[in-house]
Amino acid sequence: MMHGKRIADVSIIVPNYNNGKFLDDFILSVIDSTVLPKELIIVDDGSTDDSLKILNDFNYLEFLQVISFEKNRGLTSALNAALEAATGEFIMRADPDDKLFANRIHRQYEFMVQNPEIDVLGCNVQYFDSLSAKDINISNFPLTHRKIERTYRHGEHGIQHPTAFVKGSVYRTYCYQEVFPGEDYEIFARMVRDGCRFANLPEPLYHMRVHTGSSTGNLKIEHIRDTFKFRDEVFGTKTGKLRIFLYYQYIVNYRKFQLHSDSLIRFWYLILASLAYPNKILKRIKS
Repeated sequence: MMHGKRIADVSIIVPNYNNGKFLDDFILSVIDSTVLPKELIIVDDGSTDDSLKILNDFNYLEFLQVISFEKNRGLTSALNAALEAATGEFIMRADPDDKLFANRIHRQYEFMVQNPEIDVLGCNVQYFDSLSAKDINISNFPLTHRKIERTYRHGEHGIQHPTAFVKGSVYRTYCYQEVFPGEDYEIFARMVRDGCRFANLPEPLYHMRVHTGSSTGNLKIEHIRDTFKFRDEVFGTKTGKLRIFLYYQYIVNYRKFQLHSDSLIRFWYLILASLAYPNKILKRIKS
């Protein structure tokens, strides 16, 4: 026991690059969890801000392990280094610019212990505005393996990457390929193809920060093209240019809807997102 709390056999792996201004909030959210992890492994990928100084302020935490790269090696190298260091029965992903709900570790750990047939577990997320800290909306990921598998085979994300809670034996077997962005789609698509079982918890257990510096905030159509290229390679499909263009328009306009403060402009971006991908919006409204 630590701080009077139960410790779960869970390794949290976190890649960090210049997220110093968010690290306090993130680590405090781990400390405030109802169940603590066996280890929190943060790989600093050659940050040039004050990340290492901030991480040093938390060196009193018995479960914190910091791996520091002298130079930036890229996200997949940082993730694989964390995977290699992780010793937990389960490995949980998180990003340093986000925050955990207090019951996330407990809920996902409990579900995986009670459902040993599941290899990969995600959950929904509560998006929040980085500047105002106000909640924006909640994600709507599919819950069952059948629907998650269909989503990946369709070239979309069946779980939100930083909500992944994976059997350690499975995660270490696959590792990340040296591709970015799209590394999350690629690894989980291979797991789906090979028969790994997936699930999502319906409730949001993760606060995901929406800000201009996030990966989707800087999304380019080449990134979407790469994701569909991985889909075609893994599942033997062939994706047309129109599908790639429309999906890109959907994501870009939906993110603008999340980021903008003016309600009328937000509504306009939501309309544009709906026109690009009506099924996605209809499914969200239906749910």
